[in-house]
Amino acid sequence: MSFIDFVPRNIQAIQPYKPGKPIEEVERELGIKAVKMASNENPLGPSPKALAAMRNYIEHVELYPDDTGYYLRQKLAERLNVSMDELILGSGSSDILAMAFNAMLTANTEVLTSEGSFIVYYLLGQMKGCDMIRTPMREFAFDLAGMTERVSSKTRLVLIANPNNPTGTIVRRKDLDNFMAKVPDHALVILDEAYFEYVHDGEYPDSFKYFREGKNVLIIRTFSKAYGLAGLRIGYGIGRADIIDTLQKVRLAFNTGSLGQVAALAALDDQPHVQRTVESNRREIDFLYRELSARGVKYVPTCANFVFMDTGKPAKDVDAAMLRQGVIIRPMAGWGFPTMIRVSVGTHDQNERFLKALDTIIR
Repeated sequence: MSFIDFVPRNIQAIQPYKPGKPIEEVERELGIKAVKMASNENPLGPSPKALAAMRNYIEHVELYPDDTGYYLRQKLAERLNVSMDELILGSGSSDILAMAFNAMLTANTEVLTSEGSFIVYYLLGQMKGCDMIRTPMREFAFDLAGMTERVSSKTRLVLIANPNNPTGTIVRRKDLDNFMAKVPDHALVILDEAYFEYVHDGEYPDSFKYFREGKNVLIIRTFSKAYGLAGLRIGYGIGRADIIDTLQKVRLAFNTGSLGQVAALAALDDQPHVQRTVESNRREIDFLYRELSARGVKYVPTCANFVFMDTGKPAKDVDAAMLRQGVIIRPMAGWGFPTMIRVSVGTHDQNERFLKALDTIIR
C-alpha cells in the first residue's frame, strides 16, 4: 500500500486551491511587465501610515507577536462599539472561517450556503468531511428563501457572503431579516463581509443589528481589501462573547503576526486612504461598465471591487489569452460558470490595459 491509501478519502478528493498567478511568475515567463487583476487587491496599495508603522517596528520581529492582538482588538472595539471579548483576530478572514468549521462541525452535521460563492467555504467542508448543502443562485445572488427551506436539524453553520465573491451581488435587508427570523438556535450564521466597505446600496443590511439582538451570528471582515494589507493576512470576527470564546478554543497560537497587527492599527487611523480607495473603485467601475457595454460584454452589477462578466468564450481560453498579454484575471469555470471571468477593478491605466487585451480576444 502507498502513503495515499492511508489518507482519508475526503482529503484525497480535495483539489488544492489555486489563487491567481503571481505577477512575478508571469513577468518571469513572458519577459514583459504584467498587471494582476485576479485577486481583488487594492490597486492604490496600503495606507502610508501602515507602511510607516511597519518600518518603525521591523527591528522587533525577533519577538513573538501579541497572541490575541490586544491593542488591535482594543481599537476595533472602540470603533465598532463592542467589547474586546466580542472580537477575534485571524490570519485573514479565512482563518476565522476555519475556526468556525473546527469548532462547530462533526461528520454528521451540515453546512448551508449557496452555489457560486467563496471557494474556501467548499474546501473547508471537504476537509471536515461534513455535508455541504449548496442552494442554487438566483440572478447570481444568494437565494435566502431557497436556503430557508434547506435548514435542517443537522445545520450547524450557515455561510452568507455579502457581497458575494465572485459575483459581486448582495443580499438585501428585507431578505436577510426574513431569513434570520427563521434560523434555529442550533445554527451559527456567518456573515462574510470582506468587501463591505465598497457597498453603495441603501438596502445593504446592518449586520450589527442581529449581533445586538443576541442572534447566533458571526460577522467576519478583513484588512486585505479596502485597507490594502492582503500580504499581511489580518482579518477579524465579531460575535457574542460565548461565540468568540468557542472560536478561541480552536485558534492556533500566534495566528497573526506583529507586522500585520501594527499595520492594521495604523491603517485604522487612515480612513482618508480607505475613502480614496472606495471613490476610485466607484469611478473605475462606472468606466468599466461603459466600456464593457460598448463592446457588448455582459456583466453583473457589482457591490464590490471586481466585475463578474461573460465574454461568451470558454473562460480558460480567455485566461490563457490574457496571460499571454501580461494581464492576470480569474477564470470562473471552476465555480460552475464556464464562460465567465472575474476581473478586479484596478487603476485607470490597469483597466485600460485590461480592455485593450480584451479587444484582441472578443473582436
